[in-house]
Amino acid sequence: MKRIDDCKELLDAWSGGLELPMDGPNWDEPVNWHEEFKRFKGHKGPISVHSPIWELNLASARFEMISQYSYEVYKECLEWSAHIGAEQMVVHPSLYSTRLFMREQSQRRSIDNLKRLGEVAQKLRIDLAVENVGFHEFALFDEDEFVRLFEEIPTISALVDVGHAHINGWDTPGLIRRLGERLSAVHLHDNDGIDDLHLPIGGGTIEWEPIWEALRSQKHAYRSILEYDFDTPLATVLEHASLVKRELRK
Repeated sequence: MKRIDDCKELLDAWSGGLELPMDGPNWDEPVNWHEEFKRFKGHKGPISVHSPIWELNLASARFEMISQYSYEVYKECLEWSAHIGAEQMVVHPSLYSTRLFMREQSQRRSIDNLKRLGEVAQKLRIDLAVENVGFHEFALFDEDEFVRLFEEIPTISALVDVGHAHINGWDTPGLIRRLGERLSAVHLHDNDGIDDLHLPIGGGTIEWEPIWEALRSQKHAYRSILEYDFDTPLATVLEHASLVKRELRK
């Protein structure tokens, strides 16, 4: 939330889970996480963490020092997540805005680093959730490759970002069913199929009923996370949290 002053209002009205971005409330400046977390320390609901995005790339095949540095940062983020009692940490397998110069090599570099991070997460008892990111030629994994990622690495779980999948033309309901118990979370937001707008559910062109049906078919626990644009009114966020509960309980 760029309107960080609304944080208290949110916490007063919401006792459910929160996903905290480690890039901070504005995503464009360094954050002292020891200070930032004080806002949420007393929150009784479960906490998950979205690890940093900018300037990090686990898949950098051209420059190993970048991928190694990114691994070290994400390892530190896992340790911090454990320190604050978070149950889950979300990670991007690559920097979604970076062109893939050597796709196969980049995939291998990312997979090797995710394996290492998965081992750390397992020891810390943190669920490491890998998100589908990147659009079209900037996507490190296509739909089938994304599914296979969790067959190859047993220590990680899948986070399906519905908006990202829509832009790439993926079969989102089918993907949810294919992943089954390897699915640990979904990011729920809408768009026009072109840009990553993070609109409220129903505000774009996503067909939601098949997605609700696929999610209702899951028999295991997973997190349904509203990932709306920063300027979405707080009342809409809270209203749509209730909407998601109703849809998933039908």
